[in-house]
Amino acid sequence: MYNQRYQIISQDQIEMIHENSMKIMENIGVVIHYERAKEVLKAHGCTVEGDIVKFPRKLVEDAIKLAPSEFTIYARNPEKNVLMSTETTSYAGPNCPPFVTDLDRGRRTGSKEDFCNLITICDALEHIDMHSQIPCEMNDVPVERRAYEMLYNTIRLSEKPFMGSSMGYEQAKKVIEMASIAFGGMDVIKEKPVMYCIPCTLTPLSYDDTQIGAIFAYAEARQPQLINSLAIAGMTAPATLVGLVSVSNAEVLAGITLAQCISPGTPVIYSGAGSNAEMRTGSLSIGSPEHAICSLLFGQLCKYYQIPCRISGAMSDSCAMDTQAAYESGITLTMGQMAGGNFILHGVGIIEGYNCVSYEKMIIDNEMIGFLKRIDKGVEVNEDTLAYDVIEEVGPQGVFLIEEHTLDHFRDEFYRPTLSQRVPFEEFKTGGCVTAEQRANKKWKEILANYNGSTLDNGIDAELRKYMENLF
Repeated sequence: MYNQRYQIISQDQIEMIHENSMKIMENIGVVIHYERAKEVLKAHGCTVEGDIVKFPRKLVEDAIKLAPSEFTIYARNPEKNVLMSTETTSYAGPNCPPFVTDLDRGRRTGSKEDFCNLITICDALEHIDMHSQIPCEMNDVPVERRAYEMLYNTIRLSEKPFMGSSMGYEQAKKVIEMASIAFGGMDVIKEKPVMYCIPCTLTPLSYDDTQIGAIFAYAEARQPQLINSLAIAGMTAPATLVGLVSVSNAEVLAGITLAQCISPGTPVIYSGAGSNAEMRTGSLSIGSPEHAICSLLFGQLCKYYQIPCRISGAMSDSCAMDTQAAYESGITLTMGQMAGGNFILHGVGIIEGYNCVSYEKMIIDNEMIGFLKRIDKGVEVNEDTLAYDVIEEVGPQGVFLIEEHTLDHFRDEFYRPTLSQRVPFEEFKTGGCVTAEQRANKKWKEILANYNGSTLDNGIDAELRKYMENLF
């Protein structure tokens, strides 16, 4: 079994949270309006009282066991397939900001051009393994076309795995069918899943029809879904963090149970993203230590359930790419890794409490992920790495620089920065005292300038465009 990197509470206390969630599900229930969902759950033993569904413990615990602990998300390029398991960590880009910002043009509403730029940047970032659905909103594209334009442009611009819409059963079915065009059809992707979605609860203890519809569509097609609860302590959940986690856990387990009732064994990712309210304003805070604590709690719960865990990454409430953004993101990203997160969403770019994505922060956060991946890699302990022979040969006051042992190991042992600068001050001064933000600005521009074009087959490209046009 996977060892938790950081345990914030004991195993007995995790079991207390589980028991509390079971009581909530059995005695209080979850509001679900969607008739098909109520029919399915009732047929599996749930009590349905109007729109309140109460879940028997055995059904929930059986559903947890049905959810796989490991599965692969397949990419257009097999080298970019992602193994999703309780023992791996993969990173995705930002999701859902309506605004974007960069050092040259400042803050603005996101556009189709920005969306394509951010997908291209994420494709090039070596530490980002997969895409979100909405790195920024395409505010210049009609709402009814956005989900399809987003999916098409993500497939066109990148070979990494991707996310699809969760806005209702019909739209979810269409984006799944659309994605299947690039992979050989629906029968193929049912066996080898290629996309995922993030249906969200309506906290506290309810689900919107659109999100339940998405659970149905993705479960029927056996595509993974990150069943997600974003509870706000003091507003939509108790002010105590274990109270918040108890509520969120009940919500997420309700969605997981439904998915397993629809299609037993369908892949799911437990998605917890709770944090606290800033009580002065009533707004959600995502750069807080409370957000990091929730990540740790959700991580422990997922290891208890042996279900892959989605946790948020480089989060900040700052309204700029500044020192506050750096320290908040550094802490929340590190805690996501320490929590044993398997799918780290919002791995790069987020500022302003989910509202904005910074081009420069995409590059800076990618560097932080590189640091964390190196730390996570750990060290090997064997006769060669203990290096007694070379220590004996060099002896006291010797130099290891020119030793063959050094040449054999330093490339694999040392992380090579993609952005950080490690030079004497005089060299820094001679180079114009260029800051990390300025270097990041230069780097994202180089990525866009050097993009080699889509690798998508022309025939598939034409078929995807035809599918979209037939929708309208």
